[in-house]
Amino acid sequence: MGKGAGKEPRGSRRATGRATGRSSKPATATTRTRSFPCPDDLWNAVERFATERELGSPAAAARLLLRSGLGVERRMRELQAARDWQIEQAWSDLQSVAAGDRTFGSWDEIEQTAERARLRIREREAAAARSAAND
Repeated sequence: MGKGAGKEPRGSRRATGRATGRSSKPATATTRTRSFPCPDDLWNAVERFATERELGSPAAAARLLLRSGLGVERRMRELQAARDWQIEQAWSDLQSVAAGDRTFGSWDEIEQTAERARLRIREREAAAARSAAND
């Protein structure tokens, strides 16, 4: 191999990391300032949250609340998908039993299973209501 083989030419982006005006840090590490309108009462609540949690600044509290809120929303979507799946499974099972393709236990077992399902649904709805009340 000759001199300079396998090397990029001088001044290339990779060699300097500055050809595009960006730093060599990964995109996920960048923090840009955001600006958005926020009603005074909501910002006051963020400031109180920052003080109560000793976060140092309302901006830190806003970031924490945003991250937390996004996590809650993601979990709510997952719970809704799981609930929908359970309902679809139950409907499919019911159709199989009605068509005689599948046997089932006693009516008491069916009622107990249905009650457990209703209880899980109520628990999820209560958790969602508590989450919404905390927002």
